[in-house]
Amino acid sequence: MTLKFREEAGQTSVFIIGATVVILLFALTIAAIMSVTLQHRKLLSLADSSAQSAATSFTLEDPEELSLTITPETARHQVIEHLEAVDAAQRFPNLRIESVRVVGDTTVTVRLSATAHPPIVNWVVPSGVQVVADSTARTQLAQ
Repeated sequence: MTLKFREEAGQTSVFIIGATVVILLFALTIAAIMSVTLQHRKLLSLADSSAQSAATSFTLEDPEELSLTITPETARHQVIEHLEAVDAAQRFPNLRIESVRVVGDTTVTVRLSATAHPPIVNWVVPSGVQVVADSTARTQLAQ
């Protein structure tokens, strides 16, 4: 009995092509993750500035004692004005104000959401990835 060995010429090329495809897919995944992370950081910065803007929309209840209060309506209105002033709707697709809460008369918590569209891999996630950012700001007066 004689064993016939088949030719193995060209097997290295198949391995190199396969490894290249895997490396490219890995690089595209990393690029998509970084894009979504960058969009989240930008949205977090916007939420920070919105919360700070809302926290400064206080009214003095008693000027003698420096007691102040922030109403939920005033805070929400200030967040909307701030987002319009910085033209946030143009920079963030599907930007939404999820919530604006006032805690303890001086603390404002803002939650914003938007959609991040990672480059190149839009065919995998055509509707994008929703990112959410929460921020809190407090106003305090001192004598």
